Amino acid sequence: MSKRTQPLAKNLEMVGYDELNGKPGFQMAMQKAGGRYYLYTASFRHNGWNILDVTDPSKPRNIKWMEGPWVSDIHDGQSTPKIQIADGLMITAHGGVMRELHGVETNDNPFFGGIMIWDVKTDPENPKLLSKFECNGGAGVHRFFYNGGKYVYVTGTCEGFYNYILRIVDISDPTHPVETGKFWFDEQYLNNKAQKGVPRFGSGEFLASPFIHALTVRDNIAYLAAPNKGLVMLDVSDKTQPKLISRLSVNPPFGGGAAGAPCHTALRLGDRPYVVLTTEGERARYFANETTDGLFKKLKTQPMNGLFIVEITDINNPSLISVFPYPEVPEGYTHGSNFNVVDGVRVPFGPHNIFDAFGTDVYKPVDDKVYCCYFNAGLRIYDVKDPFRPKEIAYFMPPDPTKMYFDNATHTLMPGPEVAIAEDVLVDDRGYIYFDTFQDGLYILRSTI
Repeated sequence: MSKRTQPLAKNLEMVGYDELNGKPGFQMAMQKAGGRYYLYTASFRHNGWNILDVTDPSKPRNIKWMEGPWVSDIHDGQSTPKIQIADGLMITAHGGVMRELHGVETNDNPFFGGIMIWDVKTDPENPKLLSKFECNGGAGVHRFFYNGGKYVYVTGTCEGFYNYILRIVDISDPTHPVETGKFWFDEQYLNNKAQKGVPRFGSGEFLASPFIHALTVRDNIAYLAAPNKGLVMLDVSDKTQPKLISRLSVNPPFGGGAAGAPCHTALRLGDRPYVVLTTEGERARYFANETTDGLFKKLKTQPMNGLFIVEITDINNPSLISVFPYPEVPEGYTHGSNFNVVDGVRVPFGPHNIFDAFGTDVYKPVDDKVYCCYFNAGLRIYDVKDPFRPKEIAYFMPPDPTKMYFDNATHTLMPGPEVAIAEDVLVDDRGYIYFDTFQDGLYILRSTI
């Protein structure tokens, strides 16, 4: 199959692009300050953040790559996957990396696990570190939720627990964060059962155990995407005692196998009684027919991944009411007739991040559309005015990348199809759409409908 040199698009046009200093973005955040729009990208592989001025989206100004702190003289093994900004504070996630995903030579390099709190009000172009909150006992922090106020809702590790639990952190004094409460599943508490060791971070056994991957919080209800538990809703009005309201299991049958988090994201659609729930696919580039063992060995079968709408009119009895349609395969796509078999290689196709930032003035309030980075299907936009009949209305598939921004020492990290892969998406209050990519840069788009 041939590599594409041009994007494929429907109802979207490209406005701008930035190469992100050769350090591909992952999760992103924005703020308005001094009449300007700033965008900050976290990183999948590297320790640090790109800072851009996107006041003119057609000419994004990359201010700098800001390297993150290291915990030793070994400058490898640290990840900075998540970032959110509100009230002049930038919260960043910090954790370890994996040899299979990131190409490091060993999984044993030292790293800081937790969150860091930065002042970006004083000087948006030069964040100032205020404090750290440590999450020991495992891989650190992969996700959290913060859109202003006193509390950060962290899905992080903790001594005495297995895998990511919910840790509610009070940052009313941002120089001195203090934990106020926790929530976990019984299977995660290590002191109430005999343990014969715990699975390695990122392994198949790890992904098959209950944990909290990500969450959003609205009106003191936390919506948790909890692999091997499902959509879990908590009453967090008392930050010291989160209380279970209800849950809805979706995996199995959806998610799992060789894919990522079997429940990835949970987002309530504004004030409407509906929650978008997703399971995670995986990047096609890790898979090859010649790979016979390991996490990314040749697939024989793979459960379906997707996006779903859950009705919570009765919050004590959540109901799955619809499944999003399969992404349209556009004319000009050169890697096959679908996205599950890419250049003859079966992959665990599915969505990744959706636009789930809200509550600050820089983001467009959205409750009738879902913006999804669908890995090798690119950016997809869905109309969900009718929650029983979600429909795709736009897409943008970037050109296939021409180079590798990171790899392992033997150049065998990504033996699979060299296709473009979408990672995260934001929409600002002007309607501009930003999405970053794997082994590529930042694309800025606008809708034509």
